[in-house]
Amino acid sequence: MKARKPSPTEVAQKLGETLRRGPNVPRIKSWDDLTHNLKKLKVTPGEAYRTVQEKLTSDNIRFNWKMIRLTLYVWERVREDEKRYLKPKIDTVRAVVETRKFRDFFHGYYPDLEFSYSREEKLLNKLITEKTGYAYLVEGYYFYKDSRPPKLIPKEHLEAILWPKK
Repeated sequence: MKARKPSPTEVAQKLGETLRRGPNVPRIKSWDDLTHNLKKLKVTPGEAYRTVQEKLTSDNIRFNWKMIRLTLYVWERVREDEKRYLKPKIDTVRAVVETRKFRDFFHGYYPDLEFSYSREEKLLNKLITEKTGYAYLVEGYYFYKDSRPPKLIPKEHLEAILWPKK
């Protein structure tokens, strides 16, 4: 869940209240204190773990999940290209989201969230169609599936499957 950005007035009021009362930071000395305060904040164990993992390691779950989704999409487009028929992009997106691998990765990265096909279809379609996603749809990020040793997908092939000429 994403917190909304408070208005400047709300920030000023909260700071004024804090300055009058003093700091309101709980003293956490045991695991029981931690779990009690996380429950008060309505933080699930999965959310807490993900947040701590992102802060303590160089792993960025959001970036990894984005790249996994894009890779699965590119692999599906390569498979369609091998069969000599590129479906419309939305059909490819639906095929990717319906795979067991996609769902397994979703639950791996977000075990505490409910999986929704329609939501994931919209998000993946948005990711591949908006210009912000284009920065990651370039040569160097993707390998052919099951190639040993990993063989990069060349720029020409990537462009042909992602933006076919009509």
